Amino acid sequence: MGTAPDGAGASHEVIRQFGTTAILSGAVSLLLAVWLTAVQLWPTLAPPIAWLSHGRLAIVQQHLLLFGLGGSALIASLYSLVNHDTQARPGQRRLQRFTLQAWQTILVLGSISIAAGFASGHGQSEYPWPLNLLMLAVWIAVAWLFHVNWKAGPTARLPVAGWCFIGCLVMILMQHTLLSLAVPLGPLTSLPMFSGSLDALLQSWQKGMLPGGMLALGFIAMAYQALSGLTRQPLHSHRLAIISFWLLVLLLPWSGAVLLHASALPQWSQALGMAMGLLLLAPGLAIPLNGLLTLKADWPSLRHHPQTCLLGAALLFLAISVMEHVALSIAPLNDMTFSAAGSLSPAGTLGVIGLVSVLMLYRLRLPEAPSALIMTHAWLAIAGTLLCIAASWTTTLLQGSLWHAVDAEGQPLHSLADVLAVARPPMLMTLAGLSCWALGLLLMAAYLLRASRRPITRPSTQRAHHHIGHSHARGRTPA
Repeated sequence: MGTAPDGAGASHEVIRQFGTTAILSGAVSLLLAVWLTAVQLWPTLAPPIAWLSHGRLAIVQQHLLLFGLGGSALIASLYSLVNHDTQARPGQRRLQRFTLQAWQTILVLGSISIAAGFASGHGQSEYPWPLNLLMLAVWIAVAWLFHVNWKAGPTARLPVAGWCFIGCLVMILMQHTLLSLAVPLGPLTSLPMFSGSLDALLQSWQKGMLPGGMLALGFIAMAYQALSGLTRQPLHSHRLAIISFWLLVLLLPWSGAVLLHASALPQWSQALGMAMGLLLLAPGLAIPLNGLLTLKADWPSLRHHPQTCLLGAALLFLAISVMEHVALSIAPLNDMTFSAAGSLSPAGTLGVIGLVSVLMLYRLRLPEAPSALIMTHAWLAIAGTLLCIAASWTTTLLQGSLWHAVDAEGQPLHSLADVLAVARPPMLMTLAGLSCWALGLLLMAAYLLRASRRPITRPSTQRAHHHIGHSHARGRTPA
């Protein structure tokens, strides 16, 4: 086994550290989700401490899941795609370490500041303004490193995963900049640059696009990257993947419009947003269908190979998430779910972001993990996601039907207590599903702790590129 150059070794270490950050953040996030669901079921469990209130910890949990687990796994996957044999320059190695240390600082200080009550008040961008600027700097550095390292690679042909990563970075930079526009008033306080309805419109529109951009482009890139390494064959249809990518790029900027059907926006803009949401059905379903048809040649491995099982489940949940988004684009259906507590399904967050992140962490951070551990984790995650999806839509339909039941005079037929009581059984299902997810991530973290006590064997550059550049070696079009 060869020895990787210093630059490649530094890149491998940064990828490993991003993987560690993702595993720990995911475990903490799911434990918080279990605790918050239990507090909703039994309010007496909540201590009378402002730092531990539901309103603050819910934001911390959301950010740790989206940026801690998903964002860390996304950056690690992006670095692994462009981690070539070439010797990295010292400036690039320092910049990679900066992105790692800055990202960890953002997650820790951001969680503490939100729990302490210092937040910007913008959805998906709740960190105080200095941390928002630091996060923007990290994304710019990651985009620059991707561009420079890919140009220095052995081939100039960009795979589909690379195109999706580029689209993901552009969208994240645009959305994070729009959500973070503020005038600083102090070290941790700021005033939004826009005010009134314009600020509310910007928040409502962009907060749906930020996770949507990472979900629809970044995690599709990660899925295609894993698909190339697992199947060792080209995509079922490279042309379909490229067409779907460009359609997503054109339509995703309108994806946040589904959150604004019950707002004061003009009717023409709501109708345009609904039309764009319906058009997302074709490219949104083409992506998972292309991946599943690629897996068709090795279909029996879904039962025996845990990583393939995780990938197949993530592609199915992606299709479910797309259909849910399209359904919520229709104004009457959106109106039915607008006032319900479970209107946002976990098919996208847990089923796609969670499963794809776990898959890539096993491939990049814990490649030596036993198959029994990965299969146990896979079934826990899949079962937990199914339980959460069932509970979410049950709550949405039940509460939505109760909220819209009125008498001849327009008065509601059901009280607030009735509406809240009907959600209690589905919340027990949610608690069970989140517990399955938390148990799986705790098993992963325990194995990581056990593996970290053993001597680290740095993978050779040839072995690392056997997974990423296998299609290049055979002259095929990689995924």
